[in-house]
Amino acid sequence: MSGGANSPELPKGVNHLFVFFFFNFLSCMIVMDAPIFLYADSLGASATVMGLIAGLTPIMVVFQIPAADHVGRVGYKRFITTGWTIRLLFILPLVAVPLLDNRINAQSQLAIVIGALFCFNLVRGIASTGWFPWITGLIPERARGRYLTRENAVDNGGSLVSLILTALILGTHPSGQKFALLFAFSLCMGLVSLWFIHKVPDAPVNEEDAGSKQRVPWSEIANYPPFRKLLWVTFMWAVVMGGLMAFVVKFLKGPGEMPDNLVLYASTFKFIGGLATLWFMHSRLDRVGSRPLMILALGLWALIIAVWVAMSGGVFDVRFDVICGLSLIMGFAFCTFNMSMTKLAMATVPEMGKSHFFALYSVVGSLAVGVFPILWGILIDTLAAVDVPWLGVVWNQYSIYFTALLVVIGMVAVLVMRLEEQKAVRVNELFRDLIRNNPLRGWLRR
Repeated sequence: MSGGANSPELPKGVNHLFVFFFFNFLSCMIVMDAPIFLYADSLGASATVMGLIAGLTPIMVVFQIPAADHVGRVGYKRFITTGWTIRLLFILPLVAVPLLDNRINAQSQLAIVIGALFCFNLVRGIASTGWFPWITGLIPERARGRYLTRENAVDNGGSLVSLILTALILGTHPSGQKFALLFAFSLCMGLVSLWFIHKVPDAPVNEEDAGSKQRVPWSEIANYPPFRKLLWVTFMWAVVMGGLMAFVVKFLKGPGEMPDNLVLYASTFKFIGGLATLWFMHSRLDRVGSRPLMILALGLWALIIAVWVAMSGGVFDVRFDVICGLSLIMGFAFCTFNMSMTKLAMATVPEMGKSHFFALYSVVGSLAVGVFPILWGILIDTLAAVDVPWLGVVWNQYSIYFTALLVVIGMVAVLVMRLEEQKAVRVNELFRDLIRNNPLRGWLRR
């Protein structure tokens, strides 16, 4: 494998960024993924409340719009590290609340948890304004595909370790003390991550981001043709992804009757799938472009959601091995699509005013990811009494929800076909590349 953290094409110190990612994901996966949903479910959270919790992380990104006027004057790195430090303070209530299990009722505990997550994600949303401009300025264009592949592998590695440790800590019968220990671990790993991000070099701030007092032309930015098309893809993709993990957990814990530790073990497979993109993408993202890989990922997603429709509709029983397989492919397809879209965004956004372009890009997707979990949750709760067999499928709250996602995926595919990318190959050329450069091909000939 060519390239890497020590490649001459990457600035000195980027290796520290990869270590930061590992420890950051050890921390944040606990308060932003399956573990926090399991804890909320143990407190009696409805699908609507689960959707609200899932939506807090992305919806707070809306504050990137006003923050974009200040990030350049503060500096990209300083802006991020300050926010990442402050947000850790709000993990402390999550450590304390499970220990108060016998003193306050479940509803009060849930309210405190939502409040702490609100503050955590508010600070995170503001601080993340500097992220895309920092990375875009730090990583040369010719190396961004390899960088994103390496970053994705580290992210998924940290997430995988985090969920395995979570499953071991919680066991089959999680208690308040076990959840408190888990959140304390999240806090400690977050503190460790700060040590490494401080070692990463900063990127120069362009003059427009640093000192411009002029009115930001948000309308002109949004209507820049290649960027506008990307915004539509970002929005619709976010509609699909919004709350998906929360509702999968809710389904597996409810109709699926799956214990907490098996839910967590099954969830780890999505990060194994994400790690597989390190082998799959390698230099392929730089070589073939983003658009064909996004189409490939959407095809996989259509198959995945179709299986969820069948399983939730009673076509076949919920099985642990099937869930693990689905999770594996979900992780692979999710990372492939997201990496490809991120690289395309880096290429689409002009250098001048990039903080504002990236702020709008993040906010559009994040608003959808933030709002739609709540809307999906309301839909699922509203359809709780529906149970109608038709065409061999039992149409209930979850099978209807997954079918709706399947329709939206089709809409995303249409939008992706309209994206502008000069160096992208055709989809058929991608498949030829997959056959020609498949490492298994040489192995099978032996």
